[in-house]
Amino acid sequence: MPSYQVFARKYRPQTFAEVIGQEHITRSLANAIAQGRLAQAYLLVGPRGTGKTSTARIIAKALNVPGGPKVDFDPNDEVCREIAEGRSLDVLEIDGASNNGVEQVRDLRDNVRFAPVRGNFKVYIIDEVHMLSQAAFNALLKTLEEPPAHVKFIFATTEAHKVPATVLSRCQRFDFRRIPDAAIAAHLAHICQKEGAQAEDAALQVIARYAEGGLRDAEVALDQVIGFFGQNVTEAAVLEMFGLIGRGPVIELARAIAAGDAGRVLEQGRGLAAAGKDLGKLAADLLGFFRDFALWQAAPATVEADLTPAEKAAFAELSQALTPRGVLALLEELAFLEGRLRYAVSKEVIFEVALLQLSQLREKVSLETLLHQLAGEGAPAVSVPAPASTASAAPAAPAPAANAPQAWAKAAARFAQERPLEASAIQTARFVTLRGDEVEIALPSNLKHKIAAFCAPRNLPLLEDTLRQEMGRPVKLVFLAGDPPTEAVAAPAAAAGPAKAAEPAEPAKLTDKEFLHDPQIKKALELFQARVVSAK
Repeated sequence: MPSYQVFARKYRPQTFAEVIGQEHITRSLANAIAQGRLAQAYLLVGPRGTGKTSTARIIAKALNVPGGPKVDFDPNDEVCREIAEGRSLDVLEIDGASNNGVEQVRDLRDNVRFAPVRGNFKVYIIDEVHMLSQAAFNALLKTLEEPPAHVKFIFATTEAHKVPATVLSRCQRFDFRRIPDAAIAAHLAHICQKEGAQAEDAALQVIARYAEGGLRDAEVALDQVIGFFGQNVTEAAVLEMFGLIGRGPVIELARAIAAGDAGRVLEQGRGLAAAGKDLGKLAADLLGFFRDFALWQAAPATVEADLTPAEKAAFAELSQALTPRGVLALLEELAFLEGRLRYAVSKEVIFEVALLQLSQLREKVSLETLLHQLAGEGAPAVSVPAPASTASAAPAAPAPAANAPQAWAKAAARFAQERPLEASAIQTARFVTLRGDEVEIALPSNLKHKIAAFCAPRNLPLLEDTLRQEMGRPVKLVFLAGDPPTEAVAAPAAAAGPAKAAEPAEPAKLTDKEFLHDPQIKKALELFQARVVSAK
């Protein structure tokens, strides 16, 4: 009976054509070898399980195969089999983590002078090269810069930033990418066919997503599932084996969040927690789902190949309820949640509070706005318009004046759709009057801090652009703090007739006691755990 071999070794690529998901690297290397443009050292960089060591061995085969260097070699040749099995005298694989001292590198430097035993080159493959000590790197530099003609170095690492620049500058660097989920799932289907196993497409997609771009991790996971559940690989078996959540519950939770149904969001979130699902993993899955959704909204072609039919249908449905800016707001909340859950003690409490915030698109005040408020700069825009002279003010045309309240209503509706986090505030704003080319809008006194936000460069043009389109001419928005007078709302400026010039109102002054008890100030102090040193 032949000895059992794990999938990661049994299905390791043996030629450039068999390397999955790294065509940009294999094509470059194949062309260089075919043209005889051989570097003295190669540095292979990338995440774990993406093919770095396998590619290093393939390079060694191409260099040492009889009649080489050549790309179209026979992987069953005796020299290639020796390299694949790690018993070639001309290809030495060194683990940088366990052979990281200067003495080992000095031994290597002494041995490079000897000619290869059988092949054309003596190839040194150093895995996890970033683990070498600084003294070891220094001992290697001279040999690396001017190696004998028969010596080639191939370094592999997951952390290129830890490799000294003096070494990097002497190597040709190739960056390995995370392998797409679709390519991993197709490879797993090929393995199942070879092994006589029946696998559901959904099960292979779950494994591919679980591997996070690492082909070796996916092969190990498939090997484990088949070993435990037998030749029938189902989605339920994969989810049970690794404690995963699956895309279905994530899609349903995303639908509830988009609908703003707090009750359903909490019910589903608690149900998953009660089933023993890891909350950190659930937050990461939600983040990944909305990240894919954001990319799908902006550029569908970038993620189309990795989406299942269920995900495409869900995205089409969610796009009716969420704008791109709304999705970005959700991503911001989820990224913050994922970070908090890593170190939180009461994970369930934090998770449930975050779900409520997501379902309500709860408003967040930026640090910059709070600091402006504390410094007394909460309203950089004109809080009260300059007095208009009755002699020089030209009356507005009747048609645009009558249209102004409707134009503002449309501008506010569009703004609420484009800026969901500010929707509740903009909907409380009320049209006051039209003075020449200035549209006066009043905000409730408790939202006076929003004047700064609405007059920010990213918000004001959106409102004024809609007003310009509706009214047929450029206008300027002026926000007022305080409820609008009833008569001002009822009568547009064009119909009001000549009026006495309004005196500019003095800004409201707060006493020290009022300042310290202001809700916004208290909220800022609590958020930043600060105290008031002085107030002006």
